[in-house]
Amino acid sequence: MATGCATFGRLAYDNLTTLATWRADSYLSMTSEQRALAAQRIETLHAWHRRTQLDDYIVFLEQIRARVAAGDVDEAQIRRWRLEAFQRWRPIAEQAAPAVAEVSGTLGPAQLARLREEMRRDNDKIRRDWMPPGAADRIQARTRRYVDRAEFLLGSLTAEQKQVARRFAAEAGNAEDAWYAQRVGRQQDLLALMERIRTERPEPPVATVWMREHLHRYAPAPEGGDRFVASSLAAGDAFTAQVFAMATPAQRQHLLAKLQDWIDLLQSLKPSGTASRGGVIALPVGSN
Repeated sequence: MATGCATFGRLAYDNLTTLATWRADSYLSMTSEQRALAAQRIETLHAWHRRTQLDDYIVFLEQIRARVAAGDVDEAQIRRWRLEAFQRWRPIAEQAAPAVAEVSGTLGPAQLARLREEMRRDNDKIRRDWMPPGAADRIQARTRRYVDRAEFLLGSLTAEQKQVARRFAAEAGNAEDAWYAQRVGRQQDLLALMERIRTERPEPPVATVWMREHLHRYAPAPEGGDRFVASSLAAGDAFTAQVFAMATPAQRQHLLAKLQDWIDLLQSLKPSGTASRGGVIALPVGSN
């Protein structure tokens, strides 16, 4: 939702059940009964998310916007925001685990084989885009990601800011390799877990515990778990802080406008009758 305009974000969120079911089907080639089950469970998850999570996101973004407006943003603050954002996956994982476990129990060997192949295709594309073999090409790809992410928030970067991106990219280690290994490891664990649920047929509460433990792994550990990934995340925080410190007035206004667009979008996505007055939400950050 955050990667596009407000209109696209609303369209995607409002049609999340259809989009997510279609995506799952593209990976698994589900039967009509499985599609109906998945759609029902996704719709329940979506309704819960709309009802319980959006206020918290609004508060979080309001806090960020206030700090940006005051110019009170440094590397430590960016790290705290990153960690807080990661933690917002946890309640989603808790809520989604029973449904993912339930659907997993209906899958057949051919569907798991298809999922494994689709994951391989995705991974091959990531390796091509993120991990070209030559050192210079790797740095260029990393620089492009740094610049693209910064320009998404600030608008066009200055030549000096782009030079900072190139410097950070050149100084960074090949953390992509460690990140990619973590990604593949999680995928293999998910496939093994789905196979275990399919063959052992545990009681639903047991399967839910297994799936919940797995899904929690998608929120990185506070320092990224792997030291190379942790170093990459820290470098990203440092780069973001330095680019923000160099931001022009126009770039800061661009960021403030984008944050406000997200806040307004989230307000509009809330269930009817629950929109806050004046943009003030009296809820603690992290509330579920």
